[in-house]
Amino acid sequence: MRLYGKRWHGCRVDEFTWRGQRLIVLENEILRVGVLASKGSDIIEFRYKPRDLDVMWHSPHSLLPGDFIPTSARPAGAFLDYYPGGWQEVFPSAGPETVIAGAELGQHGETPLLPWDVHVQQDTASRVEVDFVVETVRMPFRLRRRMILSAGSPALRLEEEAVNLGEQELPYAWGHHPAFGPPLLEAGCRIEMPACEVVEPPYAEALARRFAVGKPSRFPDLTDLRGDRQPMNEVPSAASHTQDVVVASQLTGNWCALRNPARKLAVGLVWDTAVFPYLWMWQVYGGAFGYPYYGRTYNLALEPFNGPVEPLAKLAEQGRARVLGPGQSVTAVLECGIYEAPAEVRGIEYGGRLRTA
Repeated sequence: MRLYGKRWHGCRVDEFTWRGQRLIVLENEILRVGVLASKGSDIIEFRYKPRDLDVMWHSPHSLLPGDFIPTSARPAGAFLDYYPGGWQEVFPSAGPETVIAGAELGQHGETPLLPWDVHVQQDTASRVEVDFVVETVRMPFRLRRRMILSAGSPALRLEEEAVNLGEQELPYAWGHHPAFGPPLLEAGCRIEMPACEVVEPPYAEALARRFAVGKPSRFPDLTDLRGDRQPMNEVPSAASHTQDVVVASQLTGNWCALRNPARKLAVGLVWDTAVFPYLWMWQVYGGAFGYPYYGRTYNLALEPFNGPVEPLAKLAEQGRARVLGPGQSVTAVLECGIYEAPAEVRGIEYGGRLRTA
C-alpha cells in the first residue's frame, strides 16, 4: 500500500529515518515542518522556505530516547533529559510533576516522551492531512492531532481531540510548548498580542528573573525587581542573563506573535481560547543556569495552555482543573504561521491571515 505520494512540488508528506527516529515531513511552497513521530510527535523543524529560516529553538543537547540511559531517575521526570527544543504537545499534566488518581506524572506529562502512530488522511498537491495519535500509559487518555498544510498557506493548522478512555472522571492539563530561537529571535524582537493580564507566578521564584513574583499587571508591563514598571514583551540580548516565566490570562483575543522588526518577519499563533485560556511565556535570555543548560540557551516559548503553571493535583483539589468524564472528549483548533511583517502585528486570523499597523 502506498502511504505517501511521490511529488516534488506543491503540498507533500514524506517519511525519513533521522538519528534512528521516525521523522514525518510536511511541506508546501512556504513551509517545511518536521515531526518526530517516535518521540512525542515533537515539531523539530518549522522552516520558512522563502528565507530558508527555521524559527524553532534547538537545545544544546539533542538527546533523544534510545541515545542514552540517564545516570539516575529524576524526581521531576525525564522531560528535560530528552528535550531537543522545538515544539511539544503537553498532556495529560503540565508544568510541575504531580500525582493524579495514583498515577505519578513527571514534568509536562506523558505525551512528549511517547511514540505516536501516524495516519495519512490526504496527500495531494493542494492539501496534506496527517493524523498523529497517542494513548497515554499512566492515565487512560487518547490524543489525536491532525496536521494540515494547504497550498500557498503560510500557516500550519492543528485540529485536535482528547478523549477520556477510562470509566471515571479525571482532571487533565493540556497545552502546546513551541520554543522559538535564533536567528529569528534576537535583541529587539517583540511579543505582540491583544490586551490581557500578565503575572510572574510563584513557579518562577528561583529563576534569574527580571520581574517580581505575584504582581499582576496589564500587558505589556510588569513590575521589575526594583519596583519599577518595565515592558515584558521586549526581548533583550543573551547578555541580560535572565530567565522569566510570565503567564497571560483574561485574554481579549486569540492570537499572539513574535516579531523581529529588523528582519520584518513574525511567527504567530492563533488558538481556541475556550480550550486554552492561558498563554505561558518562557523567556530564557541567557539566564538558565545549572542543569540542564548551564547558561547556554537563548529562547522564547509562547505556549497556549488550559490552566496556570501549578501542579495538576493542586488544581484538582481546589476545583480549578478541567475534567473529562468517562468517554467524554474535548476538541481544539490551533494554527501557527510565519509572516512577512513590516510593521506591528495587530491581529492574526485562522487561514493564515495577518493584520499589521
